[in-house]
Amino acid sequence: ARIIFVAHSMGGLVVKKAFILGQNDNQYRHMIASTAAILFLSTPHRGTNLAETLNRILAVSVFNHSPKQYIAELKRNSPALEDINEQFRNIAPSMEIFSFFETQQTAVGPKKMMVLEKDSSILGYPNEVSKPLDADHHNVCKYTSQEDPNYVSVRNALRSILVKVSKLENVTHASSTNELDMSRVQALLAISSSPEEDYEYFQSRRMPGSCEWILRRSEFQDWLAANSGLSRILWLHGVPGCGKSVLSAFIVGRLRDMGHCCQYFFFRFGDKAKRSVNLILRSIAYQIAAQLPELRSQLEKLASDAVRLEKADSRVIWQKVFLSRLFDLPIRQPLYWIIDGLDECESPQLLLSLLLSIPSSRFPLHIVLVGRNTEILSSALQRLEPLVQIDRLAADQTNGDLELFVDQEVQYMRGDRHLKTRVTERVCGMANGNFLWVHIVLKDILRCHTEAAISEVLDELPSELEPLYLRMENTLSRTSKLADRELAKTILMWVICSQRALMLEELSEALEPEFSHILDLQLTISQVCGDFIVIDAGSRVEMVHQTAREFLVKTPSLDHSISLGLGHQLLCRKCISNLSRPIRRTRNDRLGTQTFIHYAATSWPFHLRRSAASKDNSTLLMLAQFFQSGQLFAWISLLASLDHLSTLVYASQALTSYLGKKSRADAESSPLTHKLQEKEILELWAIDLVKIIGKFGAQLVRHPNCIRTLVPSFCPTTSIISQQFRRNRATGSITVTGFSQQHWDDCLSKFLVGRDCQPLKITCMDRHFVILTSDGTLRLFDTNTGQPWHNIVHGERILNFKFSASYERCVTYGFRETKVWLVKGKRQLCSIKNPTHARALDVVFSGHESALISCSDDKSIRRCLLDNSAPEWHVIEGDRHFDSTANKTYNSPRRIAFNALGTQVAVAFRGFPLLVWDVEDSLIIGRCVRDSDRNKNRQDLSSDVGPICWNPLTGHILGLYKDGCIFKWHPLESYSQEVRGVETEIHCSPDGALFLTSDSDGVLKVWNFHHLTTIYQLSCHSPVTDMALSADGRRIYDIRDSFCNIWEPNALIRLAEADEKSSETSSTTEVSTQISMASEGSLELSEPLTALAIGPRTSVYCSGDNVGVVHLGGSNTEAGCRIAKGFMPVEQIVWSGNEDYLATADLGGRLNVRLREPPSDPIAPANYPLLFEAKTGHGLRQILFSSSAEHLFIVTVAFIELWSLERKSMMVTKPNTSPHSRWITHPANANLLMQFTFANVRYWQWSDLAELAHFDFSREPFVTDPRPDGGREHPRRHSSSFPLSPEKDYDAVDEVFVSNAGFRLVLQTSSPSGQRQRTPKYFSLHTDDLPATRDSVQASILAKELPAPIASTAARILGFVKRSPKRPSYSQLGEAMLEPEDVLVFLDYDHWVCSIAFKDDFPEDCEAKKHFFLPQDWLNSDSLRLATVSKCGKFYCPRNGEVAVVDNWLQNEWID
Repeated sequence: ARIIFVAHSMGGLVVKKAFILGQNDNQYRHMIASTAAILFLSTPHRGTNLAETLNRILAVSVFNHSPKQYIAELKRNSPALEDINEQFRNIAPSMEIFSFFETQQTAVGPKKMMVLEKDSSILGYPNEVSKPLDADHHNVCKYTSQEDPNYVSVRNALRSILVKVSKLENVTHASSTNELDMSRVQALLAISSSPEEDYEYFQSRRMPGSCEWILRRSEFQDWLAANSGLSRILWLHGVPGCGKSVLSAFIVGRLRDMGHCCQYFFFRFGDKAKRSVNLILRSIAYQIAAQLPELRSQLEKLASDAVRLEKADSRVIWQKVFLSRLFDLPIRQPLYWIIDGLDECESPQLLLSLLLSIPSSRFPLHIVLVGRNTEILSSALQRLEPLVQIDRLAADQTNGDLELFVDQEVQYMRGDRHLKTRVTERVCGMANGNFLWVHIVLKDILRCHTEAAISEVLDELPSELEPLYLRMENTLSRTSKLADRELAKTILMWVICSQRALMLEELSEALEPEFSHILDLQLTISQVCGDFIVIDAGSRVEMVHQTAREFLVKTPSLDHSISLGLGHQLLCRKCISNLSRPIRRTRNDRLGTQTFIHYAATSWPFHLRRSAASKDNSTLLMLAQFFQSGQLFAWISLLASLDHLSTLVYASQALTSYLGKKSRADAESSPLTHKLQEKEILELWAIDLVKIIGKFGAQLVRHPNCIRTLVPSFCPTTSIISQQFRRNRATGSITVTGFSQQHWDDCLSKFLVGRDCQPLKITCMDRHFVILTSDGTLRLFDTNTGQPWHNIVHGERILNFKFSASYERCVTYGFRETKVWLVKGKRQLCSIKNPTHARALDVVFSGHESALISCSDDKSIRRCLLDNSAPEWHVIEGDRHFDSTANKTYNSPRRIAFNALGTQVAVAFRGFPLLVWDVEDSLIIGRCVRDSDRNKNRQDLSSDVGPICWNPLTGHILGLYKDGCIFKWHPLESYSQEVRGVETEIHCSPDGALFLTSDSDGVLKVWNFHHLTTIYQLSCHSPVTDMALSADGRRIYDIRDSFCNIWEPNALIRLAEADEKSSETSSTTEVSTQISMASEGSLELSEPLTALAIGPRTSVYCSGDNVGVVHLGGSNTEAGCRIAKGFMPVEQIVWSGNEDYLATADLGGRLNVRLREPPSDPIAPANYPLLFEAKTGHGLRQILFSSSAEHLFIVTVAFIELWSLERKSMMVTKPNTSPHSRWITHPANANLLMQFTFANVRYWQWSDLAELAHFDFSREPFVTDPRPDGGREHPRRHSSSFPLSPEKDYDAVDEVFVSNAGFRLVLQTSSPSGQRQRTPKYFSLHTDDLPATRDSVQASILAKELPAPIASTAARILGFVKRSPKRPSYSQLGEAMLEPEDVLVFLDYDHWVCSIAFKDDFPEDCEAKKHFFLPQDWLNSDSLRLATVSKCGKFYCPRNGEVAVVDNWLQNEWID
């Protein structure tokens, strides 16, 4: 609904003030946005010359009201009225304004007088409609009838507003669908504020008729025309303060009026966030998506991959959004971009370097760049000019605009026409086109009360800004009190040093308690800070201009000068002091509300890094005290709730930088003054802050308060967060044991890729990483959890594979066929027969994903058009003639790599320099000749090129020579850069900022691409097969032997969270002299565990690893001991019910049975010597001890076997007719074996394996999808169109869980879902429904699906634990109350350990309890497959070859 205000007399002033305040109050902001119009009836906008007259107004409006002192504030042009009018002027353009004024005198006692003149009743705004009413002040709001002319005038005004509102509502309803679609795009691009705010801010400052001079300039007219179909840039430059931003807003409005698709961005020097290249790209992309459905749909697909671009490198955003998507769209009309304040951008060279690729767009881009003509920008534009036409235009035609501005402002000045003319001529004559200078001068003149004072101001006017600033500062110093000067300097310090523009409310809190209870902060600022500070319509407090900030900073002799180092130190201390107090939370405290606590939480690292705090110990002591207090966790929790965990990385960087400065400062002072303990605390926290994000970040965002209780329990015992938590830990808190490594490490995960195949290659997408295995399968894994997503099965060995730029398609190239796949749809799109005698060394998508390009070992380049009904490979004419083009005879190429677009291919031949070939033009672009070979007739063998890769953004090639040296070369340059080394593999990151190398010793290095310096080095004993960097640059993935390792070092997290990476994109002939400050990591990865079993009676556990080592741990053997060493991976470990026997089996089918030997020392661990060893058949499925521990039951794929433990021999063997089943001992009859298949349950005799009976399952219909998002596939069957692998086309029972009380069984089943994936389902059986003997007569057994609270959230059942109920009162005592309570424990899809307690059956409305989550570095498929719980309630999970044991969790329920 839209709102229309009708206000009479002073009520109009109240409405205006309320409207201004409501803009910044979340509780009323929606009401303000819904306001369509305001009708003012005789409102004293400018007051009157006599306060007594205003008292008469009040007397007329309110009976028996005596004059009040506050009425004096409403005198003619009083500061209070001027302030309201100035702020309301910026808001008024967003609504309709009607001002009605009186024309008759009002009776006041025996006399009549004009209460308000016309000039006080109207605002004079461009969009205002003013009309007279034939009434006095008292009756302008009172009408005699509907025919009253005054009533008709007001009614018609309301009617015209309603017509406009109705049309707007229709448009809004039509666009509601688009707004819904834009929500996901907004989340993807992390747009928190509308770009319209900046446009309206500058547009409201434009005078009607100004800026129109640019429309007459030929440069602008040529830029505006779209005839050529080519992109072009207009460089609009001018001096500071000449109105460039207002001119930019005018151009935006003009383009909108013409119906052009226009986007814009205003760089703001006062807001650090609005100076980044990252933000302008996200903002422009958001605006385009709002106007073009084609891009909106593309970005929706990108958003569905859970990509977040808020912290992405600018080059990545440019690649993903603009190059890969926007520029490929078939748009017929050009896009118009207006970029204002280019000189205020943090990295303008980076932004202009990105524009080098706009010629690749399928449609023209018309861009206006606005800013000061600095040498840096001129140089960057010159590099851009060869590719894009650039026109230059100076913003110097502003004299007419200045006169309009001065005329408008002077009309409100007191004095006759002659005085106003003199002021106009003098000001315009000295302005030199500077609007800022004029604005400040006119405000000074309007404050004068006499003509003599105005003349004095005019006579003393300086012609430049800096002398004007000096005059302003001297006036403040001369006229203000000492206390006011201190307040003014504090306010100026906050405005100049703050990370972003503060709101009035934030600034008010920041000034407390030193300056408390300021009655009207806005008025106070205008009085004590003069014209140095402005407050915009959104109540943001900013410097009047960047030049004013520079003046106060660089002039230390001033009373109001600001020292940046000291200012940042004081602000940092203020922020820490604010955070050290308990955070007050109220009912109305909502996330995103602008309060100072939010600024303090996110900005103190910014101030610390720029402060001069290293010169004393006060800041050090304050920081150390804060980091040892309980408020530290409150700070982290607040950051998590604000989704600003990246501040932890900034804080780590700031602490490290500060401690470095502090150490250098301490070197010059006495050692007795050094605060070593405090410095050590901060050093440890600088490490832990980064690790917290990597290992717990995802859970912290969803559950901010877990930092207080759960997170410290999972940190290494030597970490500072764990140490501080243990000192204050409450009794009964969660404990985690089992790790020998008590320090942070960089390994996030390690898992076995496949037992029957070898991993060959690895690559990363946005949401998934992909591993190619030797069996011709691409295995896709989730990057967040490490869990398998799905597989792409080619059907033969894959020689090459590549994903499209959008990651929507994938091509796999085998020996016989090339196949194209739809990644999300998980289906094959087409199959292409490969050439018989050629093997492609690289393949890539081209032509907007409509074609494939390959280059083969027969020196031919081939193209395949995918849009054809029967696509085929065709040799591109001319591209097989490398030899003839170069006048040389080449052998088969050793290495081939296409660039990202498939337009160029790098080819390395033995004995020849690397060359780059243009695919479309069939010519060689360049050769990379090594410096040492330039004067030789023949290239050295050491100069043969090995692995090569392209930088996807800069067009450089990275490679390795045979002697291990690294080189970087651009095809358009003659020389390359080299770095000595012994590297064997190389890989470039998706954003082009980093690259990886590895050597034969398993040492992996991360390099800065621009400087060719090492930033991280990891030493590991196993050699690297392949490696990749994640899309966000935080993680390293590598393949070593049969395993995939995931690394997340602090060095990469800090780099990924940096505001902007290096903007250098050009190649130079010499390596940067920057010193490499590489961090190093060294880790000996343990063999991963492959089997785990928990003792049924105690807390002892037994584990087996990938090389056959069997390890005993738990209970009184916390240190653990090795009890066996084999050669093959351990597949099965089983305890007997009394824990006297232990059986293990390896992949080769070797079975070991061990008998417990009690230790002589009760404290020592038990020994399990070998009882006997046997060889089982292939494909061991299950081992089971009888309840009496007399027999051992073995299940293989082909047979079932019964062994006697006493005789150590096999008693019975039979064929296994149902290999995908699960066996247990009957809960109520220990003499019976139960075999659970997907269709039935069978009874067998334990003593001789005689089959006794079988009973079919009766299942309820499937009513729930096992995943909350419904994303898991439904089971499907084998078909000719989509065949399943033979070994996967079956339904299976994977596990049977028996409750401790024995009343309830839970079956975990699985069914095929395609591409070697399986879908789990869980069913529940009650033991009362199970026949206890073979003689029972029963048709079927009811198998119920688990209740929805479990089925919809459970990712994996862990087992049952026993928990006794609370002790009942005597009146409640009964047999039922004494029964033990069973608890089903499971892992949900968010990796929380959850439980549901029950006595006999699961109630349909049961509610699961959350207890704790698994850290990020515990999440891999191998670990989660083995995770389990003991009956006494301990949780076990393997990690890096050890077993983590979590205790005391069952009684601790997590509640958000």
